[in-house]
Amino acid sequence: MQTKLLINLNPLRPPLTGIGYYTKNIIKECLQRNIELVGLKNGKRLNKQEIKALIVALEVNSSSISSPSHLFKKRVITLLRSLPGIYGIKYFLTSLRAKKTLRTLAKQEFIYFEPNFIPMKFSGKIITTIHDLSFLTYPEYHPVERVNFLTKRLKNSISVSNHVIVDSNFIKKELLENYSIVDSRVSTVYLGVEDKFRVYGGQEILSTLDKLQIKENKFILSVATLEPRKNLAKLVESYLVLSDDIKNSYPLVLVGPSGWKNSTLFDSIQDLIESGHVVVAGYLSETELNHIYSGAALFIYPSFYEGFGLPIIEAMASGTPVITSNCGATAEVAGGAALLINPNSKTEMTDAISAVLLNAKLRLSLQEKALHRASFFRWSKCVDELLSIATKL
Repeated sequence: MQTKLLINLNPLRPPLTGIGYYTKNIIKECLQRNIELVGLKNGKRLNKQEIKALIVALEVNSSSISSPSHLFKKRVITLLRSLPGIYGIKYFLTSLRAKKTLRTLAKQEFIYFEPNFIPMKFSGKIITTIHDLSFLTYPEYHPVERVNFLTKRLKNSISVSNHVIVDSNFIKKELLENYSIVDSRVSTVYLGVEDKFRVYGGQEILSTLDKLQIKENKFILSVATLEPRKNLAKLVESYLVLSDDIKNSYPLVLVGPSGWKNSTLFDSIQDLIESGHVVVAGYLSETELNHIYSGAALFIYPSFYEGFGLPIIEAMASGTPVITSNCGATAEVAGGAALLINPNSKTEMTDAISAVLLNAKLRLSLQEKALHRASFFRWSKCVDELLSIATKL
C-alpha cells in the first residue's frame, strides 16, 4: 500500500535556518518517492506540483533576503516575537486555519509528519521531530516567549505523537532523561548534506570571493546565526590573540543571518571590520554558501549546544578542515573527523586554529577525514528512515 504522508510546510520561510533547511530537504527527497504527498502551508493544502513550485520559489528568492522590504519585515517579526503569548496565539491561529483540512486528511489515513517540535491537533498518526532541548538546558539562549511556549507544549507534543524523531543520539538521551517516553518510540535520524556541497575549483567560486573581497584558502570561516548560543564572541576573542601574521593573512568571515542579543558581538568587532580582519557576510544565497565553504582555509563551529550541527557536515562535504566543540551533538556528528575543542576555552580555540593553518600535514589529514565522514550523511538515507518509521505505525 502506498505511503500517505502529510508534511507541515510552515517552516519554509526565508531566511532558511536549521529547521527550514531540514524541512526543505526532506520535502525535496519525498517529492522523488512513490508516495502520496500532501503539504500544509498556512492552513492551505498543497499537492506535489504546488509543493515543487513552493520549493523553487523559495530557492530563487533566497537572494532577496537583504532587501529593504525583507529587513523591515524581519524587524517587525522580531518585535512581535517579544509580545506575551505570541507563540501560543500564532499556534492557535495556524491550527484553526488548518482544522478542517487536518480532519479530512486524518479520515483519509494520512500520516502527519511535523518537522518543528509541536504538531497541530490531528486525529490520525503523528511523527514529530524534536531537534533539541536547548530551551530547557540553555533557556537564556532563547526569547522568553519561545521558552514558555515550548515548556508548556512539548510534553503534550510527545504524548500525542506515535513516534518522535531526534537529530542525534545526544538529543535522544536528553529527551529520555527529561520526558516520560519509552525508548522504542524515539529514533535518531541523522540529517543529510546536499550534493551541492562539494569541492569547487578556483574559477567556480571566484565571483563569490570577489564579492566579499577575500581570497581562496586565505580566510577562516564560521557559518551560524549570529546569536549567543553559537559562541561567536569567544571565537572573536580567540581570533584576536592569534599571531599578527595569521590575522593579517586570514580574515575571520562570519556568515549567517542576524539573530538576537548580538549587539555586544557587533560592538566588539567594529574595529576589526574596519581593519578588514573580520568580514560579516550576512545571509548568503545557497550558491554563494556552497562556494564559500569550499574556499575556506578552515571552518570553525564552536557552538555551546546543538541538536546536530548541519554546518559541520556541509563544510566537511566541501573538503574543508573542521574545528568544532568537544561536547554533545557536535562531537557526535564530527565523528573523529574534526579537531575538537572546549568551547569555553579561548586557548584551545586559538591553538587549534593555529595548528590547522600552520601544519599542512594536519590540514590534509583533516580534509581527507572530512570528505569520508560527510559521505555518511545523505538526505535520501534520512527520508528512507522516516518512511520506514511511517510504514510501521
